Amino acid sequence: MAKDQLKDLHVFAMDSALPFGLGIVNKAKTGGFKKIIEGFRAKDPFLEFQLDGESTAKVVRDKIDELVPGLGHPVVSVDVTVEENLSETEINDQDTLVATLNRIDNHLNELRLYIKNDSH
Repeated sequence: MAKDQLKDLHVFAMDSALPFGLGIVNKAKTGGFKKIIEGFRAKDPFLEFQLDGESTAKVVRDKIDELVPGLGHPVVSVDVTVEENLSETEINDQDTLVATLNRIDNHLNELRLYIKNDSH
């Protein structure tokens, strides 16, 4: 469980905290303290700074990945499930396909017998 929490913290740091922090740095570079205060007065300051820092964060994550692959862009585990819901039409299509393949197989067997008997 601690391993999952550490992984979650790593994902949060790379996907949320890093862009947020770099967004603040970008605002400071472009407009100083005044620009940072304006960012905090926005409707959603976290999103404001995060969006502003996302492009810089991507560069930083890429550089980190060059040093240690997977550290800058952490792998996120996902759960995948497959549901097989065949409709009546698809079931009929499968039956038709099987019947057609069987018919082709029978014709090929007849053709093999014909060629075999013809060559004697």
